[in-house]
Amino acid sequence: MSKSRSPTRWATDISSMLNSVFGGEHFPIQVATIARDYSHQIFPNDPITLIKGDTLPSFDGALFRAPACAKGWGIIYNNVITSKGRINFTLAHEFGHYLIHRLAHPEGMRCGQQDVVRWESTYRQLEHEANTFAAYLLMPFDDYRRQIDSRSAVDLDAIAHCADRYEVSLIAAILRWLEYTERRAVLVVSRDGFILWARSSKAALSTGA
Repeated sequence: MSKSRSPTRWATDISSMLNSVFGGEHFPIQVATIARDYSHQIFPNDPITLIKGDTLPSFDGALFRAPACAKGWGIIYNNVITSKGRINFTLAHEFGHYLIHRLAHPEGMRCGQQDVVRWESTYRQLEHEANTFAAYLLMPFDDYRRQIDSRSAVDLDAIAHCADRYEVSLIAAILRWLEYTERRAVLVVSRDGFILWARSSKAALSTGA
């Protein structure tokens, strides 16, 4: 993997560029447009040239190298995905793979059918880094804190506002809030009465929750 920049550095550099051009009101991030424009700007000989939905059996998204007769890369998301938030995060996730991992994986990468808003330690390091990039790009902390102060109590309406602002899923918005809130809070995801996974804020974790 290329270690010239960390996932957070890539994302914050792009956020700084967007802030300088558009100010603070450039949300939700138009990932497809930014991925094309930014890749052409910094890697003109190896840019992203295609972003589209297509049939991807067993995959949520993929980063493909262009055929030998063309140059650059393509980002594909599974066109059976209907959630705008999930599509947006998938695009950002694959954009992260392009920036961070394409040199080490010249044939591209395929991301399986999984909830890409989860970035727990059980996931492979590559997926963790791509998810980290996507979260920092789509939901930068400075803007999120302006929406919800770190000490504020929140309800689902407040989180839903942020999910709409950043065009991400509700779970992705909650996970991002848990990273910086000073409140004791725990997200629990369950199905049929069984807990699938959970995530605690730092304050909750420090007290054993």
